[in-house]
Amino acid sequence: MAINALNILSGIGAAAAGLAGDKVAKDGVIPGFDIGTIVTSLLGKSGGGLLGTIASVATKSGVLNSSNLGKVAELAGSLFSVGKTKEVETKEKGGIAGLAAAIMGGSGDGAGLASIASMALKLGKTAKDEPSLLSMAADLGSTLSGKFGLSFGGSEKTVNALDKVMEGDTKTAIFKSILTGIIK
Repeated sequence: MAINALNILSGIGAAAAGLAGDKVAKDGVIPGFDIGTIVTSLLGKSGGGLLGTIASVATKSGVLNSSNLGKVAELAGSLFSVGKTKEVETKEKGGIAGLAAAIMGGSGDGAGLASIASMALKLGKTAKDEPSLLSMAADLGSTLSGKFGLSFGGSEKTVNALDKVMEGDTKTAIFKSILTGIIK
């Protein structure tokens, strides 16, 4: 589950970028997000150290399945778990359920993250304003939790810790709304 958790977290980042109107490059770079820093922040570690640096380099290069990420993936695995033991249905098409399915079925590779962001970009264009967009993000989190059994081992305080390591833009608010939706 460890590598899968890192893939899911990257997928959530790609979805947040797409909902905010950003594209993710085919190499998997998510603009404005450093998954290594996010993982260490969610775990209450400051600075990130070597693990954060390894994760940052791998995230920026789109190589999330690298064996060098074993420890970071293990840390991410302590944050997320999938409660349903049977295989989750990831063949949903379109809408929030389709986006959630893409995140849960994602491999963490660059093309997959770019595809998730593209789906989210189309979905985000249907929101009439920022509150609607944030509501959509919370619904995505709820769908990841309710339909796919994803749980996040943090609290709203944990999510708020991201304020120290992420810019306070719409994309960050969307990312935090998705995580908060998973918690509730």
